[in-house]
Amino acid sequence: MSQTLTTKTPTIHFPAVRKAREALKEKAHELLQEYLVALRMAAASGEYEAALRGYQWLLDHVPAEDGQRLIDRSVDKDAIDPGSPRGPQIQIGIRLGGVQEPKALPEVI
Repeated sequence: MSQTLTTKTPTIHFPAVRKAREALKEKAHELLQEYLVALRMAAASGEYEAALRGYQWLLDHVPAEDGQRLIDRSVDKDAIDPGSPRGPQIQIGIRLGGVQEPKALPEVI
């Protein structure tokens, strides 16, 4: 039985991005506490939909640690394929010459 070992390629960031990420990591606990206070205030003031959306966002974005998530990702979200490109996708349509336009469907009576 053969095993396939996968190695994680190192991520290279610009120095300013690296510095910003480190600063954010240092303030992460404080930011989480402020976020939770804001959600509680929204619920206390009767803005239940806003509070629910905030809690849902928080649950969807809880980071995974060692590949294990505290809560499974939402079933509504598409699974992230590790082999797929991560950048923006640009779709380009091409129109060929000499090809007739598709015929429209007849109107519904």
